[in-house]
Amino acid sequence: MKRWLLLALVLIFLFPDNSFARSRRKKYEEVDVTNGGSIVGTIKAAEMVADPSGKVETQVPEEVKLCGTEFKMNKFIISADLGVKNVIVALQDVEKGKAMPEEDLILDNKACQFIPMVALTYKGSQFVVKNSDPIFHNTSLGLVMKGRRSTVYNLALPTQNMTIKKPVRRTGLHSVKCDAHKWMRAYVYAAKNPYAALSDENGKFEITDILPGKYEVLVWHEGFGEIEKTIEVKAGEASTLDHTFAKP
Repeated sequence: MKRWLLLALVLIFLFPDNSFARSRRKKYEEVDVTNGGSIVGTIKAAEMVADPSGKVETQVPEEVKLCGTEFKMNKFIISADLGVKNVIVALQDVEKGKAMPEEDLILDNKACQFIPMVALTYKGSQFVVKNSDPIFHNTSLGLVMKGRRSTVYNLALPTQNMTIKKPVRRTGLHSVKCDAHKWMRAYVYAAKNPYAALSDENGKFEITDILPGKYEVLVWHEGFGEIEKTIEVKAGEASTLDHTFAKP
């Protein structure tokens, strides 16, 4: 087994144009998209799910005054017609398309919560991590892969209005936590390409300016889990991708 691994590594270095090396180097290519297609849809729950609440675990008077004693989880934000908010919908392995967004993600520690609680960012952008509270927070961003969390950044924010900027260097789903306040949490999906969206308060989303072709689409929600779907996009047309999550 070790000999085969050694041989593979030697081949990669000796023949850098082989397909394995190309797949490792492949980057997203920005091109002009004219008459592109789109994906629209609605993400729903099969039934109403009650959103849980939690207790603020602190005895520090200053923190109790600021944070209160209980908080809403905001895990299941479901409309009257069962639309689910904060679902990440992202196209996977897109080789080329429209330009990447040039906006940074502001992630604020405010009133002992992360705002926003679910967000998108993009390769090449920056995390702008801020502390709006007059107490110590830290913001730990960890990449989640196969059920394991690998810390990307762990940033101490001891003073109010302190801000730290860091580049988005790893793509995928990041869980966000504050080690000083265990109840605080958030999720950020860092995308390799610009084709990602969050469902709104009615469960609706739209992804535009997509080159024609077949795509794998990740659909993720904190409480309901994740699925992958395949969809075909045609030039100048809107393809529909709806999904209903079963009970979590």
